[in-house]
Parts: sequence; structure tokens; C-alpha cells
Amino acid sequence: TLGRVALLGVAFGVVGGLFAWCLKWAKAIAQAHLENPVKRIAVMGVGLSCLFLLLWQGRYCGLGTNLISASFSGQTILPWDWALKFALTILTLAAGFQGGEVTPLFAIGSSLGVALAGLAGLPVPLVAALGYAAVFGAATNTLFAPILIGTEVFGYSYLPLFFVACVVAYLFNMDKSIYALQQIGWR
Repeated sequence: TLGRVALLGVAFGVVGGLFAWCLKWAKAIAQAHLENPVKRIAVMGVGLSCLFLLLWQGRYCGLGTNLISASFSGQTILPWDWALKFALTILTLAAGFQGGEVTPLFAIGSSLGVALAGLAGLPVPLVAALGYAAVFGAATNTLFAPILIGTEVFGYSYLPLFFVACVVAYLFNMDKSIYALQQIGWR
């Protein structure tokens, strides 16, 4: 089981690191093409509103609490839910809308966990919980916070699994962080 959790940690780490990298890249491109922040928010906001309505009638709007809830209640999680939430969150933040990075990362991680659970041969709620914590940790380049969040939210009996998944995700996040001013960890 720990070997499969470590492999999941690699996937969660890469997705979290990629989120941080894509966010930085998308912000730079948006600012280069639409220098005025008010125009950027207006233009991209209208485009995003159309996309949100076209893609499953708003399934990817907001913080993603609907995806988190669905991940743990046996409701339908589509295999691409995590990827669309990933992309649309990046576009929303690149437009200039502030706040709302953490909960979408939980949604991306938990829905990615649902998508990977069958491949890993592990219970869906467990892999969703590991993804919830580890993708957040990888995107923020933090180690102890996601371990503690995971165990606090999902139970201390899973501490060893959160430890493995989050340590591996931290090691595979490519030293990226969504927080531009964050100093790189103790590696």
C-alpha cells in the first residue's frame, strides 16, 4: 500500500507543481496582453462566465466545494473534473480575481484522487483524501501543513499515509509555489 501511495504522491506533486507553474505563466501572459487590470478582469471575466455556463452549467464555478463533496459522497466525479477545475481556476486567477486558491486546490486534488483510485487499486475516499492534502501541499510548496490538514480533516489513523503522500508530493513539485514571495523549502 505504501508503494502505491508513494506513486500517487508523485502524481499529486507533479499536478501541484504544474498548477503553480501554469499560474505564474498564465498571469504573465494575461498581463502582457491586457496591461490594464480593470480591462483584463472585464474581458477575461466575460469569457470565463461564458465558459463556466457552457461547461456543465456551472459545475466548475466557485471554489469547488461541490467537487469536494461529490468526491467523498459517492456522487459522480467525471474523469476530467480535476483538469477543468485546474485550468479554469488558473484562468480566473490570471485574470486578476484574487483569493480562492486553496479550496480549489482541495477540489482539484480530491477529484484527481477519485480519477486515480481505480488505477491505484485503493479505496476512492482514501485516494481522494490523499489528493486533497497532497495537491494543496505541492502547489504551495509546503510539507507539514498538508499532512496536518489531511489528518485533521480525515483522521489521525491515516497519518502515515498522509505523511508518505505529502512528502513525495513535496519532493516532486518542481520547487514551485503559487505564492510568488515564498522562500523555497529546506531542500
